[in-house]
Amino acid sequence: MPTEDLDTLVRRVDEDRWLATRFAPPPVRARLIAMYAVNYEIARLPETVREAPLGAIRLEWWRSALSEGALQAHPALEALRASGGGAVAGMLAGIAEARGADFEIAPFATWTALENYVAGTARTLIAAAVEACDVGALGAEQEQFVDRAALAWAYAGLLRAAPYWAARGRRFLPNGATEAEMLQRARGAYAEAKTLAPKMPAAAFPAFGYVALAPGYMRALQRGRREQALLWRQASLVAASATGRI
Repeated sequence: MPTEDLDTLVRRVDEDRWLATRFAPPPVRARLIAMYAVNYEIARLPETVREAPLGAIRLEWWRSALSEGALQAHPALEALRASGGGAVAGMLAGIAEARGADFEIAPFATWTALENYVAGTARTLIAAAVEACDVGALGAEQEQFVDRAALAWAYAGLLRAAPYWAARGRRFLPNGATEAEMLQRARGAYAEAKTLAPKMPAAAFPAFGYVALAPGYMRALQRGRREQALLWRQASLVAASATGRI
């Protein structure tokens, strides 16, 4: 599958991240697109595999392919190799491991358990994307930004996807928690991330810029909606990129 086809795929299935990649130079953009294609292939396994044992086998294939250094034959993996993304493949392997929770029926027992899941999925993806931008090692405050940005984005995303998971008999809210509580936590995480965003290198914006859309999604959720218009999202990202803030 040519890179252009992967670009089209990511635009269709992960448009907000795709929009953020438009702010990256072509070599970095190709790397990010390959990463997000890999992430999509891993994340969509619960849609295509209902049996947990089979899901575990598929996840292990992805984990092994990404962690053992010899990326196997798959369009997204080939694109990751071709774009010079081999250095972040091991980080993406952690996503395949964390996604094992997607096949469990029981909700997360505590907020800590859910945060650990977010750390293995959304946070790992942002961290790998920052690494792909070639900005060097992050400092403590920058790592904290990645933590809070991932939580804000993941919580808003889980709330938006609640009907999808409910239709599959799954509830992501921890035991005893409410959607209003998750929304409040998302707002708090975003507020902290916004304060820390100026600490991030400008060249890393394509790796996390989509988090600037989180407040709009939170407002939409409060009004009973789950989407925001493309034009609004595009304008929000342009404004965020101009200031280096989210």
